[in-house]
Amino acid sequence: MVQKSANVVEFPTNSFEPLLLSTKEHFDKYWAYAEPYVKECLDKTTHGEIETHHIYERALAAQMYVIVVKSDAGPEPQVKLVLVFEPRLYPNLPALNLLAIGGSDLKSLSDKYWEKLLGWAYMNGVRAIEGLVGNPAMERVIKRLGFKPVYTHMRLDLTEAPDETN
Repeated sequence: MVQKSANVVEFPTNSFEPLLLSTKEHFDKYWAYAEPYVKECLDKTTHGEIETHHIYERALAAQMYVIVVKSDAGPEPQVKLVLVFEPRLYPNLPALNLLAIGGSDLKSLSDKYWEKLLGWAYMNGVRAIEGLVGNPAMERVIKRLGFKPVYTHMRLDLTEAPDETN
């Protein structure tokens, strides 16, 4: 750890490592640092279907996976990358949905750890990872990771009045 100024602590690059948040203790230690990235992603890519507290609750119940790239080299942990996945239970394709991805060093850390994450997913029976794209920035990020368009996702909102112009 290097003290740059009175309030800025720089963590050594080699002190960062990935961690699947799988226990209450992990969430107690890292969620407060990961949650702002998740919220920022959800705010930009969703329409209010899910909020960070839902992810927290579901991940603690092992219904979602939260993976962080974190460092414990300073007085408080630092999280630079967070990914949120949910299982997709297709009868013929075990899959994960990439629900959120965010961080302060997204490109270099995703480049460094993406292949390891794919290996973890494959070893756990996953055969595809998909992501619903809510904006052009997320599309660029996940295309760079190898995602390709498969379907066009559409929605009919049953709470809105029908559009009589069609």
